[in-house]
This record gives sequence, structure tokens and C-alpha cells, in this order.
Amino acid sequence: MNATIENLRIFLEERDIGGFLAAYETMVPGADLRSSQLTKITQQIFPTVLHEKLTRGALVAGDTVRLWRLVRCGRLLVVDNDLLEGINALLDAAWREVEGPDAPLPTKLLTYREAPEGSVQGRRSARPAAAAATSQGDVVPMRRIVMASAFTLGPVHLSDLMTFRKSVCASSQEREFLQAVRQFFPSLRAYPNVPLRNFMDVDGFVLRLSDRHRRYSWAAQVDVLLCTEDEDPVACFELDSALHDDDDVRERDQLKDELFALAAIPLLRVRADDTANVRAEDFYDLLVADSETLDRLRPRRLRPRRNHDMLVPAEVQVRRSAAKAYC
Repeated sequence: MNATIENLRIFLEERDIGGFLAAYETMVPGADLRSSQLTKITQQIFPTVLHEKLTRGALVAGDTVRLWRLVRCGRLLVVDNDLLEGINALLDAAWREVEGPDAPLPTKLLTYREAPEGSVQGRRSARPAAAAATSQGDVVPMRRIVMASAFTLGPVHLSDLMTFRKSVCASSQEREFLQAVRQFFPSLRAYPNVPLRNFMDVDGFVLRLSDRHRRYSWAAQVDVLLCTEDEDPVACFELDSALHDDDDVRERDQLKDELFALAAIPLLRVRADDTANVRAEDFYDLLVADSETLDRLRPRRLRPRRNHDMLVPAEVQVRRSAAKAYC
């Protein structure tokens, strides 16, 4: 995220419509206007903040006129009909306050319920409006549906739009492979992108290796870690791709292989020809085809972890303690 887009986000977090519009005006027309980050800000976050301002009557005259100009010239897209009507309702009074009482009133923004005859909006809405006409000549209002919010149910909260959360899986390939591993090993637990230091005692054995191994062990992670219910590591999986044919990546893979061999943890590498379209079913078939080898990874029994030779009910222990105190 570049500094300009981050600055726009900060203005919206502070509910500063004026600062947002001023910063948006300074952007060169056409620069970054198609980026996904800017689209999310202008089409998801900004409409929510603007709706709050209009509902509370907190949109000042200067911001109303500036917003009208940006929408009118096509630099800022506003598709919510309620927002367009809200701007139009405040426009005349705001225009007189900014431009003076004698200034000619501006043309209102076009809404999606009424468009001039012959315009693009008018041609799109002419047929539905005629079909919806009642016997008295009334027209049922039509509203444009925005694809970005077509699958949103209920009110959209601003905190959800400004979240910085992301999936723990680095790619769709990892997500599909993780699903396949969990289905193939239902009695085990699979975790994605786990650092090596979380399940390897790197301080214990890496001293016998080179400095390169030591530095790499503290920065490396594995794509999928397979554990028992007691969180004991059983095996690990790596998803390779064409990038692993590079000499530098191949050298790091060798370092990882040597660390796993020293830690006595199996490391299995899987490579898909089409990393973009591979599905969980494909990975599952691959695991089934090599089930004879993978079945050896399944723990046959729980390892005992006895700290006491026998267990005594709590109430018995309480009575014994009371008897000793009495004596």
C-alpha cells in the first residue's frame, strides 16, 4: 500500500470527509484509480463514512460542493442511490454558502431512479420502468445493485472494512493442500506456515552446523506441520513450484532438508504442475496414491507420559491431610 492510499484510509478512519476529498483531488487523474486497494477504499469504506455523515447531517457545505464536483466530472464513482439523493438534497444550500447567494444553482447529480430521456441510464431503465408502471401511471422506483455488495447480508460495519486480517495460508494452493491433508489424516492436526523454531529445538543441534544453518533455522518455516493431539510433530509437508528450480531457492531447500534430517522429522515435498488451478481433490488423490508410505506416519498408540505411579481421588487426599493435621 503506497503512502497516498494509506493517507486516504487514515482520513476515513478519522471520519474526515474533507481531508479525504482534498487528498483525493491531489491525485493525478488516472493514477492508481484502478488499483484494488483504492477501489476498496472508494467503493466500500468511503460510502459507509459518507452515509454516516449524511445521516447525522454533519456534511459541511464545502465538502458537499467538492464531492459534487468529483462525482460530476467522473473522478469519483458513487453508485449508491441514497448517497446521490443525499448529496442533491444538500447541494443548493451548500452552493449558495460557498459560491454566494446570487450564483446560478448547479445541475443535480443523476440518480438511478430518474434519468433524462436518451441517456445511457435512461435507456437502461426505460424498459423496467415501463413494465413496472401501474394503472395510475406511477412507476416503481428502480435501484442499481453494486456487485461488490451483492453478497453482503445485513449492515456493513466500518471496522470490518478497515481490517488488516488475512488468511494464514499464503496462497490458494496451500489452502487446498491443507484441506486435503486434514481429510487424509483425520486423527491428526495440520497447521499451515509454522516456523521451524516452534517445533524444533534449533538451539540444541544447530551449534553443530554452520552459521548459515543457524541463521536459516530462525527465519525458515514449513508449509504444513502435522501433529498429534498432544501437539507432538509427526511430519511436515512442503509445496514446491517452478520457483524452487532457482539456484538460490534450491540451496535454501537443501538447508531445510538437512535440518529436518538432523531433527529426525520426516519432510515430504509435493509439487503441482498447475499451481493456480490445483484443487484439494487432486492433492487428496496424490496422498491416496502414496498411502503406503504415508500410513507409516500415523501414530500407532499414544506415548505414555506418567508423572505418578498411581492417581488418588481428591477427596481421599483431603481426608489424609486432615488426619495428619489432627495427629
